[in-house]
Amino acid sequence: MSDPIYVIESISDGAEGHPYDEILSIAVCRVDLDAGDYDTVFNEVVQAEPKYVGKRKLDYAESKGLDVQSLYTGRDLGDIVSELREIVKGQYVTSYDIRQQFTKYLCNDPWDLTGYVSIMPSIMMRQPVSLKCKYPEDEPDIIVKAYRKVFRNDPANVGRGRGAMELAQMASMVAISLRARGRF
Repeated sequence: MSDPIYVIESISDGAEGHPYDEILSIAVCRVDLDAGDYDTVFNEVVQAEPKYVGKRKLDYAESKGLDVQSLYTGRDLGDIVSELREIVKGQYVTSYDIRQQFTKYLCNDPWDLTGYVSIMPSIMMRQPVSLKCKYPEDEPDIIVKAYRKVFRNDPANVGRGRGAMELAQMASMVAISLRARGRF
């Protein structure tokens, strides 16, 4: 087995990024590109009182795939950050669009994975222009579009799911497909 890569996807409460917006849900898949498979190793929602998040931010997060009700049963942010760091420490990581995940959030407090991980190129960089994000906040919609274009039979079995976990699974499958074609 080659070294795995870790595909990280999240759903935030806005398009601006740190310090104006925050991640509300995050998921990670460990991907073996050579074997052509993945495991979902992390999937968490941050505990937050929706009324304190605010309607505008909740509407944004919901439009990107977050089940807002899950905020009530989410976990403490500090615990999620610690567990994520342990999982990806010393590993190769990527996402469909590095700008959205890492530049806006994961290289900033409270997540700051700087020094913990080696960041690979974005998965979208090996895709045709029609499957690249013009704006980083378009990432969830473009992941779904890329996945549906590459796979007609839903091999990740995500159905209509669009949460962070499903986004990480779809992005992982796109990366696996790219590797199979010698492009990633």
